[in-house]
Amino acid sequence: MPEPVLCYIKDCWAYFTTIPLSEQWGDDWDDAPYEHNAGTPYRDSPDQVTKLAWEADLDQPCDGHLNSPWSVEQINAGAVAWLSTSSYIKGPKLAIPAGATISQFKELIKQAGGFVYELTTNATQTRDNH
Repeated sequence: MPEPVLCYIKDCWAYFTTIPLSEQWGDDWDDAPYEHNAGTPYRDSPDQVTKLAWEADLDQPCDGHLNSPWSVEQINAGAVAWLSTSSYIKGPKLAIPAGATISQFKELIKQAGGFVYELTTNATQTRDNH
């Protein structure tokens, strides 16, 4: 099975899918603004979608908008990255687009000085900055 890829972000949650990004869907993913319309990804099987918590000083597409101009469908097609360095931050710019693998996501969050949180098999929370 291929490594899951980023398909949706809501607040501190990142969702990754194991099916092709163009085939992953959720409620109102074709409606803008996504932040007021879109639901979490649909699951046709228990391991189709993986949900990770993250924290970093990165902007989401809706930041700075009362109603962003994008739908999830547009974001997943590459109109804008799911997460990016704020335009107010000096230094190198970073972007995490739809389709980033979990490994790439973790590395980019680490580069942004942030953390990814996962539940281990014994249900204890771990902080992973790699």
